[in-house]
Amino acid sequence: MGARVNAGAALYRLIRALAWALTRLVCRCRVSGREHVPTSGSLVIVANHLSWYDPLLLGVVLPRRVWFYTKVEVFSWPVAGWLCKQTGQIPVHRGAGDRTAFEQALTYLREDKAIVFFPEGTVERQEQMMKAYTGIALLALRSGTTLLPVALSGTRRILRRGRGWFPRVSVDIGHPYIPALLEGETHKARLQKITQEVMQQIAEMLPAEQRGVYR
Repeated sequence: MGARVNAGAALYRLIRALAWALTRLVCRCRVSGREHVPTSGSLVIVANHLSWYDPLLLGVVLPRRVWFYTKVEVFSWPVAGWLCKQTGQIPVHRGAGDRTAFEQALTYLREDKAIVFFPEGTVERQEQMMKAYTGIALLALRSGTTLLPVALSGTRRILRRGRGWFPRVSVDIGHPYIPALLEGETHKARLQKITQEVMQQIAEMLPAEQRGVYR
């Protein structure tokens, strides 16, 4: 087990180095708030989702190793699927409550890992924030862990025909926090409140025209 964990960590470092080199070739990336990322302890990183490139970019700019909720279809792809399995990414069936993925995420958080979550469930094809699912809120309630909002802008234009080469991309990292709960709130109200709060924090770090439903 230990050898497998070490091999996964080594492979992650290799992928990160390659992704760093690729990122320097395909975009001009500005990062702010990197100092806000806790260097240890359980963490759920919540980001808006613009592009297939978002996981690679976050893996590069975040100063600690992270694990991703990854759509289950990716695990059947020849190379990407093998890499996901070897580095311990979390397979999730989109559009439905995935109990297995949820329990794996809780296990990772108990092990003080950091998980990246894209609560919109799919990419923003129009670069407009979409209504988020409440799964992130349920994870926060069950784990009591820290949330970290991250706003991505410009990644939709990376390596896309007709969008120009070397686009400007920004990653803005907010402040970590643990959601505050009020006495007497229903479970449903808490889920909605936590989801709205973290998505609103992301929206406030984006240009107004990209905030979509969170204007």
